[in-house]
Amino acid sequence: MRTLQPICLAVLLVPGPTGLARAQEPPPAPSQSHSAPRAEEKQRTAKETKKELEDLACGPSNVHLLHHTVDGPLTPPEPRPDKGLIYVIRTKNIVGSGEQANFAMDGRWVGANRIGNYFYLQADPGPHYFCLKYWGAHPGLLSLVIEKGKAYYLREIITLGNSAEIDLLDEKEGKQYVAEYRRSTFEVKRKK
Repeated sequence: MRTLQPICLAVLLVPGPTGLARAQEPPPAPSQSHSAPRAEEKQRTAKETKKELEDLACGPSNVHLLHHTVDGPLTPPEPRPDKGLIYVIRTKNIVGSGEQANFAMDGRWVGANRIGNYFYLQADPGPHYFCLKYWGAHPGLLSLVIEKGKAYYLREIITLGNSAEIDLLDEKEGKQYVAEYRRSTFEVKRKK
């Protein structure tokens, strides 16, 4: 009985000829199709991407913002260590000078500017989506990753081509505009 047991184990451990043959065969190659991608694999167009960014960034259309300019010199704040500080600046430009530009972040209106104005806001670190809307113009869109304790200077640009743009300025240029311009505030009025 003792001699049979090791023999049985040895037989169980040795693979049969079919097992050896299977182990030496190369695995089947994945099928490679050169046909067009399916609909769900199709890449988004630039227009679709812009629409998605607009949906993430712009505020609701049933809101009207009333702009106010704050008189007197103001000391701009420093960024908080746990947040990013964002200045939004509307530089002096003859194009669109009579109208205010509304500014949204992450689908919520956060400010309004006229020429020669700026406003600021604190933001949590991470990705954020920005939208600049001006009467009759295509919205300006920007996505930006905000870091803790850092200041950002965004410039609002209204172009002759009936569009709005958002430009990221360097710190030196942004601070010059903030020192020269007046701060703006706004209030929200719901459209009926």
